[in-house]
Amino acid sequence: MMRKINSSEKIISATLKLAEARRWQDISIENIAEAAKVKLNIVNKEFSSKLMILDAFNRQLDRQMAKDFSNIEITGSIREKLFEILMYRFDTLDKYKKALKSIYKGTVPFDPLASTCGLKNLNKSMEVALNITGTPTRTPIGCIKTKFLLIIFIRSFITWLEDDSPDMAKTMSKLDDGLAKAEILNKNISGVS
Repeated sequence: MMRKINSSEKIISATLKLAEARRWQDISIENIAEAAKVKLNIVNKEFSSKLMILDAFNRQLDRQMAKDFSNIEITGSIREKLFEILMYRFDTLDKYKKALKSIYKGTVPFDPLASTCGLKNLNKSMEVALNITGTPTRTPIGCIKTKFLLIIFIRSFITWLEDDSPDMAKTMSKLDDGLAKAEILNKNISGVS
């Protein structure tokens, strides 16, 4: 039996499909309601803005990532684990690349509120990734590690947006380079040689 798709999922899906075809700035909540075939008052009740829809999409990804990795034992160093987890995230995002490129171009240079909300959401995602590896994030050092991972992910994400290779070689290289530098920094701070 197929699982029934709820209104939130319809709204998120419609938003991403619209972002593939239009500039992010040109998409309204009314457009989203029409594309999702959901009444406008329901969309407004569930999401007060397009940014709230993106937040819900990000949380959906985080839940899926945590669920998928809860059944897998990842071996190797923290660096290797994070590489696997974040590349999994890029693989998951791949089908939304065109939409995410439109959203990125329509928010980052022009919309400080959207950029701030996006950073906050991605910070939560990096906490999820670190927690999957068993790294605590609710400590001062954990917060610093989360911020470093956020920077690494953002740099890799920008590369990923333009990486059209089937194996995501440029993205993997950028991510691995960032994680390698973070690993060296972590060893220097910890006093481990």
